[in-house]
Amino acid sequence: MKEQTFNNQTAQKIYDDYFKRVRRCIAILSEDDQRELTMELKSHVYEATRNSTPEREIDILMDVLNKLGMPEEVLQPMVADKKIRQATRTFNPRHILQALTLNITNGAGYVVLAAIYLLISTFGLLIFLKFIHPSDTGLFVSNGRLIGFGFILDRPAGNREVLGNMFVPVVIMIMIIAYLLNTLLLRLLRRK
Repeated sequence: MKEQTFNNQTAQKIYDDYFKRVRRCIAILSEDDQRELTMELKSHVYEATRNSTPEREIDILMDVLNKLGMPEEVLQPMVADKKIRQATRTFNPRHILQALTLNITNGAGYVVLAAIYLLISTFGLLIFLKFIHPSDTGLFVSNGRLIGFGFILDRPAGNREVLGNMFVPVVIMIMIIAYLLNTLLLRLLRRK
């Protein structure tokens, strides 16, 4: 694809700077993958700016680049995906290590998401157990020390359940807070 040129020098500088950032972000990829991603982005810019007048070039260019997003954020998932594909094709240890490094933050984030969803489900089960086994489910303390929270059959003598009927509303509040935090974490992961 022929390099796009602009009549306005400022527009040309913005365009060149953007694609320098793109090249830095995708430098880890194979030449073919770099070319493919670059051409895809350049075609979006070209389609948006091809009929613009020199007076409107900057505005239209800035609008399309804002819609494309910052290369450091937008390209990270694409680069990680392409690096995994390259690693599985080549079996090259360097490519595998690069793919793992690029994807480790997403993997860790999704593990945390799964753990929080499991915790939310477990709290839902605790509400059910409070109605079936009220004396064995709750927040237990003994001599001012926490013994346990949840469903506990084998407790030491001298303990007491301190939340009583407030156990269910407290657990529901914990579930709501955990759900909201999990949704926020999911949004953060999707932005990467």
